[in-house]
Amino acid sequence: MISNFDDHFNKLLKNFKSNNKFILGLSGGIDSTALLHLIKNFIDNKRNISIDCMPIIIDHNLRNESEKESKEVKKIAQNLGFDTQIKKINVFKPSGNIQNWARKQRRFILYKKCLELSANLILGHHFDDQAETLFMRMSKKSGLDGLSGMSEISLWNGVFIIRPLLFYTKKQIKNYVINKKINYFEDNSNFNTNFERVKTRLYLKCIKKKIWPNISYDLNNFSNINSNLIKKTDYFFNIWANKNIIIHEGGAVRVDYESLRNIFEKSYLFAVRIVGKIIQTVGGNEYAPKRKKTHELICSLFIEQFNKKSLGNVNVFSSEGYLFFIRENRNLNFEFNIKKNKYYIFDGRFLVKSALPGKLRKYDNSDLMVIDNKNPFNKYRNWINNTIPYLETLEGKTINPHLTIINQNSIVNNENNKCFSLYLFNRILI
Repeated sequence: MISNFDDHFNKLLKNFKSNNKFILGLSGGIDSTALLHLIKNFIDNKRNISIDCMPIIIDHNLRNESEKESKEVKKIAQNLGFDTQIKKINVFKPSGNIQNWARKQRRFILYKKCLELSANLILGHHFDDQAETLFMRMSKKSGLDGLSGMSEISLWNGVFIIRPLLFYTKKQIKNYVINKKINYFEDNSNFNTNFERVKTRLYLKCIKKKIWPNISYDLNNFSNINSNLIKKTDYFFNIWANKNIIIHEGGAVRVDYESLRNIFEKSYLFAVRIVGKIIQTVGGNEYAPKRKKTHELICSLFIEQFNKKSLGNVNVFSSEGYLFFIRENRNLNFEFNIKKNKYYIFDGRFLVKSALPGKLRKYDNSDLMVIDNKNPFNKYRNWINNTIPYLETLEGKTINPHLTIINQNSIVNNENNKCFSLYLFNRILI
């Protein structure tokens, strides 16, 4: 059984003070359906605590029966008293890595809804999911951040993500569902060994049975140790970064060359982490580059004479004792329509919001966004300008963006009254 959930969830809620709005990612599978019922019981039992929880069902439109299942799941949630929505994905589907595509689409829709409602996001990841994630990341030689795994409470580009089941095992969840006679839907893809997570799940079961019974617990313990290490070092990392890194609101970064070199000579792992976070921010990437590629790049920066290097859609220049990280002018999808007061993601780097409807356009005049001669990024102003959109209104008026940086630990300010804003996701500082 899942014991003490009400007390555990209540403790988590205290982190959000007056914000009692939540979006629940509801797939209809055993984990999210169990979480739905647990939250319903919490609401009924804790009548002195008011929370507003809206389940969102994502129909990936990948199976013939997905639409019917989505409606059945919605009916279950509504019968429990939840205002529930179905969001259907109708965009082009890739031929390969379909699970990763589905995950990104799902998260983007839930994220947009959270921003729209100023809500937090609740997901049903559990103890065994954490072990699988860590095992996959270890096999790919992930860096320090990746090996921290998922957090019970995390902040992703201005939206809080809560995983209240993270310390409960799959067995506990199954026992709860069986005991309460809760109906749920099983996605056949959970048994498809062509998918990496399914393959990992079966591999871990085999390891548990034959050679390492406590592997899931040991992986989770390793994650906790690594997370504590990073929390302790982040204090010093932020001091160093504030002194040696300048971030431009347009998505460029400058780093002191010698200071980074000193870090690299003392600990290549932390140098890799720093450069990885910079490339993640400037390139708009979901994750930092692979550790091996980042290490190779850093070695080349300090050993070779170079004019330009590149990694992860980011060009690296050396000039006057500094390294400049500038977004490459390629793989940029300009010219898409936006509605007023809706949130959009541009190039993975910026959160976009406009008080007017229109279309995003690419700059064709480098003077549209002025960077004066005293600005440390002046030498690369044309590179920067060419990777930032402006707004063309329905009347044909051109509007330059108001540029703002939001850190990972910042909440998006919905009160911003600027006409057209681009919020740069700063993934460098903690």
